[in-house]
Amino acid sequence: MRGESPGHRTSFLYLNPYNGNMAFTPSIYSRWMKEVQEKKYEGILLEFILPLHSKMNLGSMRILDVGIGKGWFEDILRDRGMAPEIVGIDKVPFDTKGVDIIVGDGGALPLKEGLFDMVISFDTVHLISDTKDMVRVLKDNGLLLISIHCNEYNMPEKRNELLGRFRGMKVLKESVVGDPDKELSYVVLMRKGPWSSG
Repeated sequence: MRGESPGHRTSFLYLNPYNGNMAFTPSIYSRWMKEVQEKKYEGILLEFILPLHSKMNLGSMRILDVGIGKGWFEDILRDRGMAPEIVGIDKVPFDTKGVDIIVGDGGALPLKEGLFDMVISFDTVHLISDTKDMVRVLKDNGLLLISIHCNEYNMPEKRNELLGRFRGMKVLKESVVGDPDKELSYVVLMRKGPWSSG
């Protein structure tokens, strides 16, 4: 890279979402992103996970997290005393506590059909070319909890895009979570049934 000397690692620069002037280093961006994601995860927890937990024992479920990243959502579940069996898949092998990690692509899951009670994927589905495998690995009547980045202006378009990728799934609940001043996500909970084609 230009300006890089031997033994010196140049940081990637990110524009500050607040004023566009200040450069973010990877560590600042990572900290900001974790705060933004945790805000959204709290919304997902309150609006989706806790109501589900009151109806079924999440601790007995097998869950696949497509695009697990650093396992921030799993940390929130663990902090709340929920310990389902979770398998994570991501293209980059991060160290996540108590989670089996598969290095791979969410569009080509190296897993058996009907293996999971729930598949979750937060803000990564736009990176997955084919989402059929996410439905394939779900058990019949399994749950799919998916989110996609949005803002107040493009939310209807993002909603339609996401639901179009999972035609045939039964929509159980929809919501928008996050901080309108930083970042929002459209979230949908769906159920797989005999009518689902993926």
